[in-house]
Amino acid sequence: VAQQLAEEATPSSAIQVRVGTSNSELIIASILQPLIQGFEMRGVYICASRSATEIIQTLERIGVDPSGIQFIDTVSSGFIGGTEVPYPNIRFVDSPIMLESIMLQTLYHLGENTDTGNFVIVDSVNALSIYNEKRMLAEYLHTFINTFRAREVLTVIVNVPDQTPPGVLANL
Repeated sequence: VAQQLAEEATPSSAIQVRVGTSNSELIIASILQPLIQGFEMRGVYICASRSATEIIQTLERIGVDPSGIQFIDTVSSGFIGGTEVPYPNIRFVDSPIMLESIMLQTLYHLGENTDTGNFVIVDSVNALSIYNEKRMLAEYLHTFINTFRAREVLTVIVNVPDQTPPGVLANL
């Protein structure tokens, strides 16, 4: 994945990364490592399948500094104590159905970091598809991708194809 990013990605690219459920953590790390360490980019990571705390701890374990990433966590508000975290770069959305809130928070945080290249990662389209009606999610993803492409923000959409509705996959 890292080599493909280096060779083919441009600031306005939208990339779909298909993963299996067993290797998603490694794939996500292999995406983030070159963006942060190689290209010195900053960005927003939308956590739909795992908590932001879990992602941050994984990055720290492999030697990647997560401080340049603003995490939007749609997972942790669902359990007691989930929002009590020691990391200042996590914002919480009450539910994965709050797609507009996710978009607005992403735009806000990317607007604060205009001095470097930016990226946005959605870590699980299939997790969002559990909570959102498939047609609405397909429209949202279409708008999401085109919004960030127009702003020259590298967009990475991660999904598990056999767990994502075909109507949603068609828009990726």
